[in-house]
Amino acid sequence: MDTLGGYITQLKASVLERLSGLHQKVGDSSKEFWKDDEEGASATDEVRKENEALSTELEAAQREHKKLRQVVEQLSRDYEEAKDLDPLRRYTRLKGMAKRTVLHLRLDPDKLGASAQGIVGLAQGCKEYACQVEGQKRREERCSKMTRQDVHADNARKTEQLREVKRKNSIIRDLIQQLESSYDHSKRYLLPRRYRLLKDMIKNVIQDDLSR
Repeated sequence: MDTLGGYITQLKASVLERLSGLHQKVGDSSKEFWKDDEEGASATDEVRKENEALSTELEAAQREHKKLRQVVEQLSRDYEEAKDLDPLRRYTRLKGMAKRTVLHLRLDPDKLGASAQGIVGLAQGCKEYACQVEGQKRREERCSKMTRQDVHADNARKTEQLREVKRKNSIIRDLIQQLESSYDHSKRYLLPRRYRLLKDMIKNVIQDDLSR
C-alpha cells in the first residue's frame, strides 16, 4: 500500500513538473507574441511619421513651385505687353521687369505677409495656415486606414514627387539667378546694347521649357 502511495505521489509530482514547464513555455511564447506586436506597432508609427513629414515637405515644395511659376508667368505677360511701347519706354519697362523678378526670388514668398501686402497678406497667410492644418487632419485620417505596406508605398511615391518638384524649383531659381547676374553685367553697356541684352536675358527665362 505504501508502495502504491509513493508511486501516486511521484506521478503527481511528475505531472505538476510537466505542467509547470508547459506553463513557462506558454508564458514565454506569449511574451514573444506581444513583443512582436509592439515592435510591429512601433514600425507602423515610424512609417506614418515619415509619411506626415514627407507630405508636409512635399506640400511646401509645391507651394514654392506655384509661386515661382507665377513669377515667370508674370514676367512673360509683362514682356508681351511691353512690345507695343516705343524703344525708350520699353527699355525702362524691361529694367523694371528684371529687377522685380529678382526681388521675388530674394524675398521669402511666405514672409511677405503684412509687411509687404498689409491686411491682404496677413489674411492670405492665415488662410494658408488653416489649409495646412486641415490637410494634416485629412492625411492623418487617411493614413490611419492604410496598412503598413500601403504607407511604405505611399512614402516611396511622395519621395519621388518631392525629388521632381525640388528639381523644377531649382531650375527656375537658377534661371532667375542667371537673370540677376546678366542684369548686373549689362550695366556696363550703353542703352542700345543694353536694350538688346535685357530682351535676351528675359526671353531666356520665359522661353526655357524647363521653367514651365
